[in-house]
Amino acid sequence: MSTLLRIVYDNQLHREGLKTGWGFSCLIDHQGKRILFDTGGDGQGLLFNLKALEVEPESINTVVLSHNHWDHTGGLEAIIDKNKEVTVYFGEVFPESFRESLREKGIKFSPVVGMANISEGILVGPQMGGLGPKEILLTIETDKGLAIITGCAHPGIARMVKEIKESLKKRVYLVLGGFHLEFSLRANRVISELKRLGVGKAGPCHCTGNRAIALFEKEFKENFIRVGVGLEMRID
Repeated sequence: MSTLLRIVYDNQLHREGLKTGWGFSCLIDHQGKRILFDTGGDGQGLLFNLKALEVEPESINTVVLSHNHWDHTGGLEAIIDKNKEVTVYFGEVFPESFRESLREKGIKFSPVVGMANISEGILVGPQMGGLGPKEILLTIETDKGLAIITGCAHPGIARMVKEIKESLKKRVYLVLGGFHLEFSLRANRVISELKRLGVGKAGPCHCTGNRAIALFEKEFKENFIRVGVGLEMRID
């Protein structure tokens, strides 16, 4: 069983010829399904990168939105303009106006509260939250362990990883995405907690912040992943 992860929208560049922008989007190919996790902040930038990576929007089966912030939902309209067959998953907290806009376009959708199995070996949720925005994440069950993809991790990346690990009772092989440590002095504590939880590899990006990313690189060493637009990572 092989899983391919490709970063199609991020603040940083990994491969020349692609466009960067504030936001995040990860394309997942797993068990014959193609899932887009978040859609970045700009539809045209997202479509440009998909085309450069030779990915047709029509080939995407599912879109998952981590939370209702523009830099994660901004490219959705561009995708559904090209592909009316996708199913959109998002946290139950998204407003009724958002759901109505999908209904008007004839797009299938499914709000998430608990953990939902959206395809073989791929789960989304549960919806988590605290003082900040509520958010869902995506978990892939691989032969090497769980691969967890986050949008911004507003509820706290360590808390989110802990909840998934305890719920599924499996090793966490990878955590990748925005960890929302840009304005936080908690990075070292978060890194220690993720290591205590047995996280194998870490790929912090987007809103994690350069200082925190540098600390992750220092502590995870060869298990640190430098994330940027165009990064491809295969989990065999």
